[in-house]
Amino acid sequence: MPEAPGFLEEPVRIAVPVRPAESGGLASLRALTLNHRALGVQALQDVSLDADAARRLHEALTAAAIPSLVLVTCNRTEVYWQASGAADDTAVRAVCDAAVDTAGRSAWSDATRFDGAAVAGHLFRVCAGLESLVPGEAEILGQVRAALDGSPGAGPFLRGVVQAALRAGRMARAETAIGVGAQSVASAAVHLVASALPLGQARVVVLGAGATGVKVARKLRSLGVTDLVVVNRSESRAQEVAAAVGGDAATLARLPEELRIADAVVCAVHAPEPIVSLADLTAIAADRRRRPLIVADISMPPAIAPGHVAGVTRVDLAAVEAFVLRQRGSRAAEVPRVEAILTREMAHLETWVRRFTLRPIVSGLRRKVDAIRRAELARIQQEMRGTTAVDSAILDRLSRRLLEQVLAVPLASLETGALPLDQAQADYLSRLFALDAEAEA
Repeated sequence: MPEAPGFLEEPVRIAVPVRPAESGGLASLRALTLNHRALGVQALQDVSLDADAARRLHEALTAAAIPSLVLVTCNRTEVYWQASGAADDTAVRAVCDAAVDTAGRSAWSDATRFDGAAVAGHLFRVCAGLESLVPGEAEILGQVRAALDGSPGAGPFLRGVVQAALRAGRMARAETAIGVGAQSVASAAVHLVASALPLGQARVVVLGAGATGVKVARKLRSLGVTDLVVVNRSESRAQEVAAAVGGDAATLARLPEELRIADAVVCAVHAPEPIVSLADLTAIAADRRRRPLIVADISMPPAIAPGHVAGVTRVDLAAVEAFVLRQRGSRAAEVPRVEAILTREMAHLETWVRRFTLRPIVSGLRRKVDAIRRAELARIQQEMRGTTAVDSAILDRLSRRLLEQVLAVPLASLETGALPLDQAQADYLSRLFALDAEAEA
């Protein structure tokens, strides 16, 4: 097998203590997912977290000393964590219930749970785009990376697993055609707008100047929109994006007026509640004097309150999903090839997990034996004083070679998995060589 990649790409500096679960390998992983496949797009909108709520959920789990990552996209709301026991699982569920509650009923009762290696398998599929509304879409890689960067309490083990999944996602796109011609949610929404009106003669508003909003604006420009307005809460950010794509900028205060004169609006924002209420939209439509308005809302939750308004045609995530289903046939043939790559990358991850799990034992055993070697070397040098001189460096090299040869076979057997080592066996090995006593000394 090729050398397994190192998934910890940079030194991790976090204030999360090393816990017993971190030597429990993949078996310690858990995940809860609420996604478009299980709930449907509309139901998922009702339980989606905004960025602040996701951050608070992660912070609550970090405060409970539970390594975690919260991933929220338009396709999913997911919580990944590392458990040292059943008490951690109970604590996570309580924190999740507090974060998302619908009319007194836990939204997480509809969640799918993964345990152990299945957690990594699911995350690998997520990063490869196999669990996306748009199969093979590349945006998910940036979203997972952003979630990892925003999760300082993920801990080194969970962080390594996520980085392995990101690598698997990159390999899937590099080695197959799963991403060739794959439309993002943003581009699919724009195509639906384009099918309803001539874009070259339309005034289009883009609500949101984040990564998805930028993609929307660029796609609109590529399809011939010349009258483009970028609306954002931050005026400076709206101006920055507008300058980059060749459009005008406006703040949220101008949104009602922009909606009165636009032909279409594409919404791509993260907000805890609708920015435009149904009553406001009704009033705006009345002012337009029956001139049609297309509202393409791919925000999660919706930026413009859902509901029927005369003169307003809606394109929501459900419509995008239906459009994508009609387009996905060309990439279906690539799925088996992607799954084969994920199987290969999972083998790399398992090798890394073994090494990560054994790291404290291997380093402790090496320190223990080397301390004995150095003590005995010092003693023999003391005993040889006054006798025929022997080069101390030669004795040091001899003792080091003996140590490496004694340890080479057993350590290689452990690291390659030739001798499996579960947690109970690891504890036994630590006690056998008094490694715990050394750590406490």
